[in-house]
Amino acid sequence: MTGVWRPERRNRRIGTKASGFSKSNDMRIPESWVDKHGNYTLYFERLETPRVENVTFGECKMKFLYETPREGFSYGCSPADVVKLLTVVSSLVPAFPDIVAFRQPTRKQHQQNPVWGRFLYRAEFAEQHGTAIVVEAQALGSPLKWSKRMALDDRAEYERLLRDGHVFVETRRYQVTKQTEEAVRNTILYRTFLHELGHLADYHQKVLDHQTALDLDQDVADSLYFSRPDSEREAFAHRFAEELRETLLERGAIPFEPRPSA
Repeated sequence: MTGVWRPERRNRRIGTKASGFSKSNDMRIPESWVDKHGNYTLYFERLETPRVENVTFGECKMKFLYETPREGFSYGCSPADVVKLLTVVSSLVPAFPDIVAFRQPTRKQHQQNPVWGRFLYRAEFAEQHGTAIVVEAQALGSPLKWSKRMALDDRAEYERLLRDGHVFVETRRYQVTKQTEEAVRNTILYRTFLHELGHLADYHQKVLDHQTALDLDQDVADSLYFSRPDSEREAFAHRFAEELRETLLERGAIPFEPRPSA
C-alpha cells in the first residue's frame, strides 16, 4: 500500500549518533584546556607536579620534566638512561630538544590514544617552552593488538616491534602481545627516542639551519616544512632512527644497563 503513514519508519536515524544523539557525552579526549590566565594547553602538555632537572651537554641546556608513573606503568627508562643515550649520540645529531618530558597518561588517554612518545615543535609546559620529546608511560602486562590484515606501514611497525622483543601470539583476528619491561625499554629508549630526534634533525635541517633551510626567511621555511605530507616527515624520522641505531649497535654503545634516577 502506498500513501500510508507508518510512524515506525518516519526516521530510522532517531536515537542514533547520526541524528546527534549522545554526541555531547562522547568519551573523547579534550584537545585543549584553558588555564586561569586564559592560555590554551594541549592535553599532552599538562603534567601533574613534575620533578624538574637541569641537564647540560656542552653549551646545550635542557630541562627534564618527570611525572612519577602510576603503579603498573613504566617508561622503560629513567632520565639517567636518556642522559646516557644523549651523551653517546651527541656527535651524531645536529640538535637536542629543549625539553624531555616523562608523562603519565590518564586512563582514557591510554585507552583511546596510546603512543610511545611524541616530538613537539613548540611545547609549553607551564613556564618551560621550546622543542620537546615526550615519553609516555606504558601499562605493563596490557595487551597490544595488531590486526592480521595490515597495511604496509602497519606491517613495517609490526616488524619493528618484533625486533624490539615483543612476543606476539596469533589469535583468530589479531596478533597479540603483552607489554613487558624489557620490550618497552627497547621500543622507547632505543627506537622511539631516536625517531623523535629524527624529527628534530629534519626540522633543524630544513628550518633552523640557515645554510640548509628551505628559505632564508625562517617563517617561510617553517610554513614550507609543515606543508610537506606527514608521511614524508615520518619516513625521514624512521630512516634517521634506523641509521642512528645501526651506528650505535656497531659501536657497542647500545644496549646498556638501566641506570636508576638520582
